[in-house]
Amino acid sequence: MHEVAITLVLCSRNGMRTVGKCLDHIRSMDGADAVEVVLVDNGSTDGTFGVMQEFCRSNPTLWRAILETKPGNSAGRNTGITASSGEIILFIDDDCYPDREFASAWRTVFAQDPRLGFGSGRILPYDARQSPLGCNTSTTTQILASSTFVQRGFVQGSNMAFRRQCLTDAGMFDDRFGAGTPFAGEEWEVAVRASYAGWTGGYFPGPTVAHDHGRFDDAAFVRGHYYDIGAGAVYAKHLLTAHAPATVVEIARDIRRQIRKRAAVGPLFGGAVQYYSTMMRQARS
Repeated sequence: MHEVAITLVLCSRNGMRTVGKCLDHIRSMDGADAVEVVLVDNGSTDGTFGVMQEFCRSNPTLWRAILETKPGNSAGRNTGITASSGEIILFIDDDCYPDREFASAWRTVFAQDPRLGFGSGRILPYDARQSPLGCNTSTTTQILASSTFVQRGFVQGSNMAFRRQCLTDAGMFDDRFGAGTPFAGEEWEVAVRASYAGWTGGYFPGPTVAHDHGRFDDAAFVRGHYYDIGAGAVYAKHLLTAHAPATVVEIARDIRRQIRKRAAVGPLFGGAVQYYSTMMRQARS
């Protein structure tokens, strides 16, 4: 089995509530001293960057903290990718706590299949009182064939991994999407491109994080609304730039699936219109 080099990229903006605990869990991972860690501060004003710098002092050879002033975690992730060297790049959020076997579990997943380009792992709720939004507790592995439209929710940014070559082939993260921008869904959007670039994807329950998002019912509703707007924008982008004849059919099927799951039709439509309007303004400028 081929041994793969691992990088973990973590972006944060004003993450002081959880980032220290997140970094403690990264430090406690099995083999953490051999994992490259790239921390990206996305314009924090609460001292987050200082916490990142302090963490990196304990392993200055492989751990480093950098600044990215362009808003949005897609911009931050792209900066982290550029600054990294691993063959496999892991991503978590600053409110996620990886378990001890997190990096080694992802290494095993990718070493077993050279065609695997991207994947998402198990996301457990840190506090049972918080909303389940943003979690995936499934214990069943799922494999997605290449050149297939990736369903919304299949890949989640709180626990995901990409082969570096896959991101190169797909074209990196679109910095118009992601937290800090008008549109959520950056991880799903790049996974769609990765699939049509010829890479297999998957969901794997082995690599696990606990998600301490801190959202209860009201906050979860607001966040869900933002996610639906982002979903509409992702659908709009891939209808504008279809990668295969089946894409339009698959998008329509996925939209129906979302409506059956009670996604809000208004935000989906509104996100699509907002994305089209943005593209038209940019084309005229």
